Parts: sequence; C-alpha cells; structure tokens
Amino acid sequence: HRAAPPAAEGVPRTPTADTLATMQAAVLAGESLWIGYVNAEGAATQRVIAPVRVEGGYVTAYDHNADSLRTFALHRITGVSELADDPA
Repeated sequence: HRAAPPAAEGVPRTPTADTLATMQAAVLAGESLWIGYVNAEGAATQRVIAPVRVEGGYVTAYDHNADSLRTFALHRITGVSELADDPA
C-alpha cells in the first residue's frame, strides 16, 4: 500500500538539526519517512524513504519511489515528516 503525503501542502520545512535527529531516530526504529528533496538540478520532489545509515552529511536510505537504495545529501533535504498511520 502507498502512504499518503502528510498534508496537502506537502512535507513541512524542517531545520537541519531536526532533520538529522529525525533521520537518526528512523534508522534506529526502522521507520520510513516522507522527505522533501531538491536535486542538483534544483528539481523538488517528495519521496518516501527508509533510512539505513546517516553519516558524513549524507543519509543512505531505501527510496520507495525509485525502489532502490539511494544516498541523499542532508543539505538538499528541505523537510522531513513521519508517515501518517494508515487508518485501514
């Protein structure tokens, strides 16, 4: 099943320190997160990721959108949000 975005306006912007703390907590808990991400070309996307490691300014995570393991630069993550629980 696919999770819905946390809100119609998308992933809220979060300070870098909060993003880092949320990523590290998700690694420990084995949870997936919604992130807002801006790539090197400046294109903004929203993705569902399952972080597996956070180090050196990067997060390695399973990207549910791409169905593969990817590395994301923390400074390009514009926001992070926990997935809403599926009521069904």
